[in-house]
Amino acid sequence: MPAENQVELVLVHSPLTGDLVWQPVAEVLRARGRTVSVPTLVGAFDGPGPYYPKLLDALIAQVAARPSDPKRAPLWPVVLAGHSGAGPLLPGLRARLTHGHSPPRTVAGTVYVDAQWPHPGRSWLEAAPPDLAGQLRELVEDGILPPWDRWLPERMLRDEVPDPELRERFRAGLPRLPLAYFQERAPHAAPDPDHARTAYLRLSPRHEGTAMRAEAIGHRVLRLTSHHLSPLTDPEATADALEKLARRFAVCPD
Repeated sequence: MPAENQVELVLVHSPLTGDLVWQPVAEVLRARGRTVSVPTLVGAFDGPGPYYPKLLDALIAQVAARPSDPKRAPLWPVVLAGHSGAGPLLPGLRARLTHGHSPPRTVAGTVYVDAQWPHPGRSWLEAAPPDLAGQLRELVEDGILPPWDRWLPERMLRDEVPDPELRERFRAGLPRLPLAYFQERAPHAAPDPDHARTAYLRLSPRHEGTAMRAEAIGHRVLRLTSHHLSPLTDPEATADALEKLARRFAVCPD
């Protein structure tokens, strides 16, 4: 792989799922010689909020935990890829890596993967469609929401993850999150305004609206004919798309 294209791919999972959703893609990319990190958000919801700072702290602690001696382990530029509910975390993570960490990391690009678009200064519930926000409020019990799979029709999860063993492993990693997280305002960090460093990878038709929004403001959109959990079930195609975008970021001028 050409040196000018070498970056560290940081695959961020949604707070609503576990890191298993990215592990198959990480394995494919590592087999191709890529440097890959898959930070986990397990434990970030322990105790009371606010939760966004705890989530970003957890990510920074894992992404920035690299040897500082460049002769032993170079600090490659980073490409951040966030799936689904990880979208709103990416601008804050980018800001912390580039300005709030020593030594700073260069963020070559950001990919929103079938992701919720960032909503700085607004809560998840304020940014969500009203019908979904109402559904969540009906599901809450004692301030806690059920796991994400219980938000969906059972058939949808079976269709997207037909392998019963893999489906149960995925389900086992789904947390129960406090409603307070969805009521908390996201950090004011905004997406990178440089269109050359921001892209949207649309996996499923139900995220076409967000893809069109990203496209309308000038960001590159790459569309796959797949489904929302394809990083879990079709890692080769997802890895191909991420590599295509990563190579483009790597050759963009600063």
